[in-house]
Amino acid sequence: MTEHWDEFFLKLHHQQILKEQLDVAENDEDWMLVSIEEAIKGMTKGSLILPDEQEIQFQALHFFDHTLTMSLPDSLIPEVRVGQSKDPSKNFVAQDKRGGILFGLHQSGQQLAPEQVEFYQQQIFEQTSRVQPAMKLVEQKVLHVQNAIIGCYESIFLVSPSPYYQVGFVRSWHGKALIGSCQFKLEDAPLWVPLTYAMLLSATWSELS
Repeated sequence: MTEHWDEFFLKLHHQQILKEQLDVAENDEDWMLVSIEEAIKGMTKGSLILPDEQEIQFQALHFFDHTLTMSLPDSLIPEVRVGQSKDPSKNFVAQDKRGGILFGLHQSGQQLAPEQVEFYQQQIFEQTSRVQPAMKLVEQKVLHVQNAIIGCYESIFLVSPSPYYQVGFVRSWHGKALIGSCQFKLEDAPLWVPLTYAMLLSATWSELS
């Protein structure tokens, strides 16, 4: 019973921390370590200097037969999964094991029209929340990229000992659903939230030839 109550109060504590962070912010970017625009400029140059003088290096990676190019921090190491059941040409996973950061993309075979993106995004969140009751929705938004929209949601997972934050996203690409997410520790959200959106906004989405 003591363990149960400890976990209960831990969740309340982290909920309050997040609420205070978001309430203090006058707009979406006030609580971020860098702005999304600064992160995009850093990706364009290949590196970003943070306020504490730490430098992040970026690498341009190509996915799905070079139809998608995205700049990722070089701390994210692509995984090669031996014997995986899923088609590796439709999936990508990169991880910073030391930092506890996980980034993934999945090119689904499910048909998805652009006008269905926001509804599909809501379905993904609802399905995930059913199997992950510790997940709480923080925000939903839509990005406009190259005449297309990307549906995004931010959520917090109130798990012990380290709660973590997730930016999930979906878009219609080549008529099908492309799903992805970036997960990181809650304490790292001020850096990785703008980095994730910068990765999406600066990506080059090419059509199939």
